[in-house]
Amino acid sequence: MKKKYLVIGNPIEHSLSPELHNYWIKSNNLDAIYEKKKLEVSELENLVSNIKEMKLNGANVTVPFKKKIIPFLDILSNEAKSSQSVNTVYKNGDKIIGDNTDIDGFKNGLETTSQIIKNKEAFILGSGGVVPSIIIALKKMLISKIYLSNRTKSKALELKKLFPEIEVVEWGKVPSFDIIINATS
Repeated sequence: MKKKYLVIGNPIEHSLSPELHNYWIKSNNLDAIYEKKKLEVSELENLVSNIKEMKLNGANVTVPFKKKIIPFLDILSNEAKSSQSVNTVYKNGDKIIGDNTDIDGFKNGLETTSQIIKNKEAFILGSGGVVPSIIIALKKMLISKIYLSNRTKSKALELKKLFPEIEVVEWGKVPSFDIIINATS
């Protein structure tokens, strides 16, 4: 029976995930399909039920659901717990697992460049769902300082509660930094 996977979000039309995943699925002769689906918050519980009932084999999660899906999951990986952000949902035994692959994805991607992160200062623009993962990845890479600026300052201050070591900078102000990360929508 063909396995079915989704990427969910709202909006989702722009996502290239199906093209990328279906290329990989076809290249490896897997009996699966990967699609995208626009959901509303009210549909998250049903999505998780579909995974539990194996009507769906798993899902990737994007804006604006990375935090909103957490209450419907049985177990969070350490990465999902520390970031309070889930981008991958799957069934293991009778439990629905929420994981976060953004941390290692960002870290591994940055490591393939010539950027040296250790003891450097980073300036992150934006406070969206992926930013906690970026902060954790930078900390794993021994960054010395993280500045964060967001158009809506209250969202940046919410992240500061999770990561007290970051410094929130007023939108439009530019601190001295070695690397800038654009995480705006």
